[in-house]
Amino acid sequence: MAMNLSAASNNADQQMPPASADFAMAWAFLEEGLDHIMTRLQKGISYSKYMCLSIVAYNYCTSSRTHHTVGFPAGASLRCSELYNKLIQYFIAHLEDLKEQSDFLQDEVLLRYYAGEWDRYTAGSKYINRLFPYLNCHWVKYERNEGRKAIYPVYTLALVLWKTNFFSHMQGNLASAILRLIERQRNGESIDQDLVKKVVDSFVSLGLDDTDINKASLDVYREHLEIPLLEDTERYYEQESKAFLAENSISDYLKKAEERLQEEEDRVDRYLNAETRKQLIGKCEHVLIRQHAELMWESFQTFLDNDRDEDLQRMYALLSRIPEGLEPLRKRFAEHVKKAGRIAVSNLVGEGVDGADGLVLQAYMNVLSDVHLKNSETVSRCFEGDAGFVASLDKACRDFVNAIGPSTIKAIQLVARYANSFEQE
Repeated sequence: MAMNLSAASNNADQQMPPASADFAMAWAFLEEGLDHIMTRLQKGISYSKYMCLSIVAYNYCTSSRTHHTVGFPAGASLRCSELYNKLIQYFIAHLEDLKEQSDFLQDEVLLRYYAGEWDRYTAGSKYINRLFPYLNCHWVKYERNEGRKAIYPVYTLALVLWKTNFFSHMQGNLASAILRLIERQRNGESIDQDLVKKVVDSFVSLGLDDTDINKASLDVYREHLEIPLLEDTERYYEQESKAFLAENSISDYLKKAEERLQEEEDRVDRYLNAETRKQLIGKCEHVLIRQHAELMWESFQTFLDNDRDEDLQRMYALLSRIPEGLEPLRKRFAEHVKKAGRIAVSNLVGEGVDGADGLVLQAYMNVLSDVHLKNSETVSRCFEGDAGFVASLDKACRDFVNAIGPSTIKAIQLVARYANSFEQE
């Protein structure tokens, strides 16, 4: 059944083909409208013109309802198929023109061209998609239900053709241009992050699942951008971390690693897909922390001995990000506590303690309490009250007390008695 537009008033609307128009006449009218939408959309299109285009498309698809087959009218199916194939040819021809203009572009110039054309193409394709509701909702749906998964709604078709006829022609150059911009940013330069995000988002949009067109797929993004990004990231930070440590202290390196990890977190937030976060940060943690963990572990005692709280805090935060990164620190911390206890008791014996045996034992307990308190504060300040460090502290104190034995206590008592007798003479 043909649709009529009662409010047709301008010249374009008056030239609308009749409902009985053959394909050549109908397509000539449609093609002129498609050209306007795809190349001059910024100039606008009247509502009446847009409705005329939709009516012509509908009329052509539905003008023949004879010779029904099971499930879909044969005549309508033939006409829909004819129109669908013509749309394919139209999009391909349009993309060929875009491809020719991109042949000699590189780096940021290429990204700007690609992003601009992507915006125009997707915006135009969405308008065109809405011109063909009958084609999308009836014929395409029927064809896909019959197992012909290479048939798509018009907007999805436009994306598929962009991918196969334009994106595939330059995907390597696009990815390389993005990676070079990321490296420049890592080197401290400012880049157009909105531009990078727009191109990256197009990679994501082109991930199409033939079996379920409503299901998001990151296959294109991962293959053409994420994998090379991870490889570049590993190579970049391996070189930088080695060079930095050759000329700077471990304390400075901890600050640098902390800053770099935060930068990569921000990078995901600003223009990469969120699904990249786990692998990208994991790669950075491996290179910046795991590969230099031995050096961090070896520096731990120096930081403890000199009460370098900020360094201890950074070391804890970094090593807590990798499996088993903290266990060597906990063991070293336990030995540190035991050593501090031994030194404290040794000092108590060496100095002598005035008073009765009970007071001597009290002094002994006070010294051990001071050791526990000092290191407990270190756990709270530097290790976020980590349960593993608390357990190491408690075990070290228990082991030390058990190892002291009565002979050491007796020595403290004898020293005290000797000191008292000396004072009485």
